[in-house]
Amino acid sequence: MSLTVAMGKLFGHPLEGWPASTRYVHPYLGIIIRSVGLDGAGGLFEAARQAYLREQESERIGGYQFGFPAYLSTELGDVEPTLALAAAGEAIKAVHEIARRDSGADFGQYIDCAIVACEPALPATV
Repeated sequence: MSLTVAMGKLFGHPLEGWPASTRYVHPYLGIIIRSVGLDGAGGLFEAARQAYLREQESERIGGYQFGFPAYLSTELGDVEPTLALAAAGEAIKAVHEIARRDSGADFGQYIDCAIVACEPALPATV
């Protein structure tokens, strides 16, 4: 639910201008959160953001392009491979590919929404 709220804050009402790829991206982001939990997902989304920035920088300067999966692996560092992490990794790569093919979407925006959705809710004050 918080992912939908975060997307709504960024893109507005779902019927009024969300990128077409949102309908495909949203379930994958949910898979990531369910696979590795909120804390793990937050770390994965931050690593994905950094990998995406490295990918964009390589494209900008015309340097060697190793691709998002390689940059993501570098950003994640030496983590113990688990089935949950593998599922989450494949899901984030799918989100990247979907966003890359949608001219109206930006992978960075999706990651920003996902990071906001993983932030702990502030306790209510009276």
